[in-house]
Amino acid sequence: MSAHRHPLRITVALAALTLSLAGCGILPKKEPLQAMTSQAHVEIDPSWPQVRWQLTIARPSTNEMLDSRRMAVSPAPGQIQVYKGYAWEGNVPDIVQDTVIHAFQDSGKIPAVGHQTSGLHTDFLLQMDIRDDQAVYRTPAGPPEVVLVVTASLIDYSSSRAVASQTFRQVAPASGNGVPAVAQAFDTALGALVHDVVGWTLVTGQKHPVDDGAAKH
Repeated sequence: MSAHRHPLRITVALAALTLSLAGCGILPKKEPLQAMTSQAHVEIDPSWPQVRWQLTIARPSTNEMLDSRRMAVSPAPGQIQVYKGYAWEGNVPDIVQDTVIHAFQDSGKIPAVGHQTSGLHTDFLLQMDIRDDQAVYRTPAGPPEVVLVVTASLIDYSSSRAVASQTFRQVAPASGNGVPAVAQAFDTALGALVHDVVGWTLVTGQKHPVDDGAAKH
C-alpha cells in the first residue's frame, strides 16, 4: 500500500515547493510589455499602372527571431537582442502583410487584394521573405538606424511559377535612442519599402499576360 502513496507524496511536495518559490519571487515573472501600433504611411504613386487582375498576399516568411512581436536590436556587430518592455501589437510578418494589403487597397489601382487565406479568386500571389529587420548601432552612443530587407516574389497562380523576384532594402535613422524613436524609424522604413514593393508588383504583373477575367482560382 505504501508504495502506491509515494507518487502522491512527491506530487504534493513538488507543488508545495513550487508555491514556496513563487511566493519568494524566485520563479521568473512575465515581463510587462507596452504594446505599440505601427503607424507606417505609404505614399501612393499616381503613375502606378491600373491593373485588371487580382492579387493575394501570403504571410511573409522569416527567421524565428524576427517572427515575433519584439523589436530586434544589434548593439554591436554580431550581437542581437530585443528592446525590453516594448512589443508590437502583432508579429512583424503580420504587420508587413497588413501594411502591403492596405497600400494596394488605398492605391485604387487593383480590383481586389487580400490575404492568401481570404478565399479571394486570384491571378497572382505575392510572397515575401523578411531577411532583416533590426535597429543597428553603428556607434556605441547611437542613435541607431533601422534596417529592413525584404525579398518579394510574384507568382502566377495558375501555373505556380515565379514571374519575377526582387530584394528591397530601406534604412531609416532613428531620431534618438529611445524605443519610440526606433519604432518611428521602423515605420518610416516600412512605409518606403512597401511603396517600392507595391509599385514593383503592379508594374511587373502588368507586363505578364493574364487572360481577361482570369480570376478562376
